[in-house]
Amino acid sequence: MLTDIAKTYSAVFAPELFVLLCSVLLIGFEWHRDSARSSAGLTARFAVLGLGWGVAFAIYQGVPLAVETVPEWGVDATGSAGLGIGVLVIWFVWRRRNWGAIVPEYALLLVAATVPHLLVTPFWDISSHVLYALVPAGYLLFVDRRFVPLFAVAVGMVFARPLAGAHTWLQSVGGVALSVVLLLAVSRLESSANGGGVR
Repeated sequence: MLTDIAKTYSAVFAPELFVLLCSVLLIGFEWHRDSARSSAGLTARFAVLGLGWGVAFAIYQGVPLAVETVPEWGVDATGSAGLGIGVLVIWFVWRRRNWGAIVPEYALLLVAATVPHLLVTPFWDISSHVLYALVPAGYLLFVDRRFVPLFAVAVGMVFARPLAGAHTWLQSVGGVALSVVLLLAVSRLESSANGGGVR
C-alpha cells in the first residue's frame, strides 16, 4: 500500500507538472507585485509560459521519436534538456519584455539544475523528481515564506521515490544534495545582492 501511495505521489507531482505548478505560482506572485499589472499582461506572461512548455515537451517527446534507440538514461536526459531549453525561452522573453527579475532568476536556477543533471545522468540515476521538486519549491520559499506548504510537498518526493521503487535512497539523497548546493548558491547571491538581507 505504501508503494502505491508513493507511486501516485510521484505521478501527481512529476517534475514536468511540479515545475509547471511552481512556475504558475511564481508568475502570479511577480505579476501581483507589479504596480502596472493588467489582465492582458498576465495573459501574455502565461502565453510565454505555454510557449516555453511547448518547446520543452517538443524536445522531451520529439528526441526519442527521432532517434532509433534511446539509452535507459536518455528519457531523463531529454526531459531535463527540454526543460532547460524551455525555461531559457521564458527567460529570454521575460528579459526582453522587462517583466521583472524574479521569473528570469528562477529560470536560470532551473538551467543551473539542468546542467549537472545532464552531466550526471549517463553515469548515475540521480532522482530528477527530487531535484525538480526541491529546486523550484526552494526558490519559491526564498521569494516568500508563504510557499512553505509547497516546499513540504517537494520534501515528500525525497521519500516517495525510493518507496515507489523508482530510485534507491542514495539516488534520492543525491537529488537532495544537488538541490541544496544550488539553493545555497542562490541564497548567497541573494544575500550579497541585498547587503545581507533576504527578499
